[in-house]
Amino acid sequence: MAPLWEPLKIDAFRTLYIALSIAMLAGWMNSVACSWLMTTLDGSALMLGLVQGSYTLPGLFFALAGGVLADRVDRRRFLMSMCLVLTLIGLDLSLLTALGWIGPWGLLAHTLAMGIVFALQGPAMMAVIQDMVRRDLLPQALTLNSISLNVGRAVGPALAGGLIGALGVAAALVCNAASSAMMAVMFARTPRPHMRQAPREKFIEALWNGLRFAVTERRFRGILLRFMLFLSCASSLLALMPLVAKETLGGGPGVFGTLITWVGVGSVVGAMSRGRASSRLSPNAHALISAAIGAAAFGGMAFARDLVEASAASFFYGLAWTNATITFQVAAQMSVPAAMRGRGISLFMMTFGTGMMLGGVIWGIVADVYSIKVAMLGAGIGTALFSVATWTLTLNLPPSAEDDLEPMDVAP
Repeated sequence: MAPLWEPLKIDAFRTLYIALSIAMLAGWMNSVACSWLMTTLDGSALMLGLVQGSYTLPGLFFALAGGVLADRVDRRRFLMSMCLVLTLIGLDLSLLTALGWIGPWGLLAHTLAMGIVFALQGPAMMAVIQDMVRRDLLPQALTLNSISLNVGRAVGPALAGGLIGALGVAAALVCNAASSAMMAVMFARTPRPHMRQAPREKFIEALWNGLRFAVTERRFRGILLRFMLFLSCASSLLALMPLVAKETLGGGPGVFGTLITWVGVGSVVGAMSRGRASSRLSPNAHALISAAIGAAAFGGMAFARDLVEASAASFFYGLAWTNATITFQVAAQMSVPAAMRGRGISLFMMTFGTGMMLGGVIWGIVADVYSIKVAMLGAGIGTALFSVATWTLTLNLPPSAEDDLEPMDVAP
């Protein structure tokens, strides 16, 4: 198996990766800044929750449309346009905040607009990565993407906190607008991929074909079902971690931040160590082992007596979570034909959002009715049982299709 850093030898991917890493860092800064801003405008937990929901909820409604667009239009120009829209939204929010003219509902309108753009551009962004690298380098490219995401998660909030303290919320918000503008310039200078021509579909027809593909293609359908069942249990720790920090450990924001940091550290370590393990294990085995480690992490968190033990459980949870999600993502993306790539990614994104929502709701109710400990143990057992029960829904990669072996040729 090629080394983890091999995709970075490809000029186009290296440029995209650097820009994406900066954008992810700025994105986490923006998320923290918006949440903090809402606490100063309206201190209710509901409004704070709506800020986070406004980023993720649009994915359930707009991701498939974004996938259709990713398969129908020049992805480079589409992404450039979306980044320009994000730049304008970010600049407007920064200016209104600096002038003191923003209110809670105005902030939600801006974050919701950002969430819609994220949902529309997400499939095209992931498809562009697959355009730039050979099929055999896709696992490494997605792993690198996961590393930059988790580094941003670990570093971004701290940078945002320092910047907000020194210069105010608007300073952190404008960083996100600047990174979006940088991405737009990068896509404007990126060579346009030569897409192999597929039969031209109308928008509604393409939308329907994407849904039909998910229903009728047995391998892809199995991957999505297996992933959703995994998420319905495994994602619960992310949703319940604030309660773990507050009620189980008796801590505050600092304890919660420490646990999140260790999840990020585990994710980075897990992603960077994937290469050697993946070369020896099938995707099926890789997902099963990740589920077993994740289940053990749930057990460790359930019985953690102090911050040290809870941090250790968070570390192994991050390691297992990242390895499992990358394994599912690679299997899904390599199971769709090139002409269906954007829609396949969008369906994966919708499955991810639905599974995360189910995990938070189901195990949140269990925690309220019984206890956090019972929810942690139940989710851990469910993670392991679902992984064993869905073993026959294979993640093993299909035979390489001829048109997916090499990246698409590019032209200026």
